[in-house]
Amino acid sequence: MTTRGLFISVEGIDGAGKSTHVDFIKNYLTQAGRTVVTAREPGGTIVGEKIRDILLNSENLHNISELFLMFASRQELVNQIIIPNISNGICVVTDRFTDASIAYQGAGRNIGVNKVLQVAKLMEPYISTDLTILFDVPIEVAMMRLAKNAIKDRIEKENVSFFERVREAYYKLAHEDSSRVKIISTDKSITETREMIANCLDNLLKRIG
Repeated sequence: MTTRGLFISVEGIDGAGKSTHVDFIKNYLTQAGRTVVTAREPGGTIVGEKIRDILLNSENLHNISELFLMFASRQELVNQIIIPNISNGICVVTDRFTDASIAYQGAGRNIGVNKVLQVAKLMEPYISTDLTILFDVPIEVAMMRLAKNAIKDRIEKENVSFFERVREAYYKLAHEDSSRVKIISTDKSITETREMIANCLDNLLKRIG
């Protein structure tokens, strides 16, 4: 029988630096003998990339429309990328997954976590990650990093209170599901951060055998 591939996501508020470490995670798992593919949310499929453009660039998008579009993109990613790969023993590393909607739409947009979870349960199949690495920095550091972007998307333009709600929601997720969600600070050196990432991955590989 083919060993099931691992499903790992990276999360964090905009400016936390999570995208910087996706390739490191892929390379680390590859060196451990695993085949790995990466994807991003929203996006990762033909339909998903079209949805991404709408989500990040449309003005006056209703919060509920944003939520449904996020999950529409996610459903395509699950069925086209995640399930086929992990079923064939290939690891999948995604830049965001369902935790992002809990934090961004549920808390950031004040839709409510319960409503987000109700939508999540409509997905076929309903799937969770084996490991979620939550990259975290103080809000002021994240805002300074975002300020350096010459062009900001619709979400990056949000105010500090929005990102404070998102960050708090991520912390709550990590507290409630500490065996799956691991917090890593990215306001340290890249070497220190990657040592912590490697430790999380080593623990996961030991756990699954």
